[in-house]
Amino acid sequence: MKMSISGEEGTHGRNYFFIESGETAFLLDGGTIQGPTAEQIKAAGWLFVSRSHINHNKAYDWLCENGFDGTVVMTRETAQQVKFSPQKVCIIDELTPAMESVELEGGISVMWGRSGQCTGSCWYNISVNGENILFSGDYVEDTLSYKCDEIRGIKADFAILDSAYGNDTRTPEEHRVILANAISDAVENEKLVVLPVPKYGHWLEILLLLRRKLPHIPFLLDTHLRNELSRIDEYYDWIRPEFFDTIKDVHFPGATSAGSGIMFFSDPQLEGDKVRRIAEDILSRGGKVIFTGSEYPGSYGNKLVEEGRAINVRYAVHMNDTERTELERVNSFDKVILCHN
Repeated sequence: MKMSISGEEGTHGRNYFFIESGETAFLLDGGTIQGPTAEQIKAAGWLFVSRSHINHNKAYDWLCENGFDGTVVMTRETAQQVKFSPQKVCIIDELTPAMESVELEGGISVMWGRSGQCTGSCWYNISVNGENILFSGDYVEDTLSYKCDEIRGIKADFAILDSAYGNDTRTPEEHRVILANAISDAVENEKLVVLPVPKYGHWLEILLLLRRKLPHIPFLLDTHLRNELSRIDEYYDWIRPEFFDTIKDVHFPGATSAGSGIMFFSDPQLEGDKVRRIAEDILSRGGKVIFTGSEYPGSYGNKLVEEGRAINVRYAVHMNDTERTELERVNSFDKVILCHN
């Protein structure tokens, strides 16, 4: 088995991983960085997508323009969330349940599991020609809302592991306490708080956290998030039962009706004109904008943070080096390659 890695280490657009074994070749994810060679792209018979966020799949159209004619492997939920429609697609959770293997064409055997990041996010354990590679995707076990199929007892020649938080030794619970306190300090002083969040992902985690910590504070969701919440029963296979117990019968008014409380906007970089105007208005009235994930360089969110007009309080959705090392301990990986680190 041979692996080619392209893209700068540590970039948010992620590295590309091109794998070849005998006559079989495939790609793992494809983010915002255009990396593989034309020969590699044309040779790849498969593209395994681990989740719907653009830093994992934005380059699909570029891959097609450069000769990719293979099959995209992803879960049903991811296929519904991405912005592209591949001509050839393999919906992995329609072929086999989580934690069970299935044979694909070309001698590839795949087992997948839920990775705890959002509905549809998964990890892959891929075998070909007697060799094995584990691709963790963005993986987190300690979640409030999302189910995670823990990676245990897997033997792999290669393991590509998410270790985005590096030497940050804080646990997910410690991150949650810090975020809840930051939001609590603002709302207790009768301030409005804007939380820009991804369309799919940790907004559901934060929602549950704050319902538990601040049950008396109004929560206001934009149209997309309210629609997602209205469909939450459809995601039962991806959501922990505790979420339903806490959120049931809770009313979330539209974001535009906000007078006080916490406003969730599904625009993580505050790039939309309307959301930007709302955020500026709230800042002008003494409110706060709190980012809980990465701000892209050059984005409006990044500008606000650099100017000191907004803050970033991380919500943990990746592993750190301590958690990644423990994952290595409970499995058997001959070679470990870090991604998103």
